[in-house]
Amino acid sequence: MKTLVFVSVVLCTLLIGGVSWKTTAATDLQKRRAVTQFDNPVIVQGVVLKGQYLFVHDDAAMNRGDVCTFIYKGDTEAPDRLVAKFHCLHVERARAKNFTVRTREVAPGMLELTEFQFGGETAAHAVPASEMTAVVSLAN
Repeated sequence: MKTLVFVSVVLCTLLIGGVSWKTTAATDLQKRRAVTQFDNPVIVQGVVLKGQYLFVHDDAAMNRGDVCTFIYKGDTEAPDRLVAKFHCLHVERARAKNFTVRTREVAPGMLELTEFQFGGETAAHAVPASEMTAVVSLAN
């Protein structure tokens, strides 16, 4: 009887030890969202943003090298409200207290989005230069 119990314990240990346990704590990549209001026009990818917009960043897509930033008109993530999408560039900044957008003036009264950063994070997300070429041509 003792041998049967011992063999059962050893077999259970081997079975449990051989199972691959998946933890989501370290591998769960997330989407982050923030809504912002542009009272003055801001251009991104040749599109003029004015009013309320939802910024969505998909970490998993970024890590795959895919389009990871999506900007929607209003506060809803819906395909028919998508106004811009691009693969951002990671930039380290000081920790932001709130969602922050950074712009630059490309012509008098004309701003373009250069990067954005979610509150509580040190990672910012820059618009790639190739995505901003349409803005430069509009300014000239």
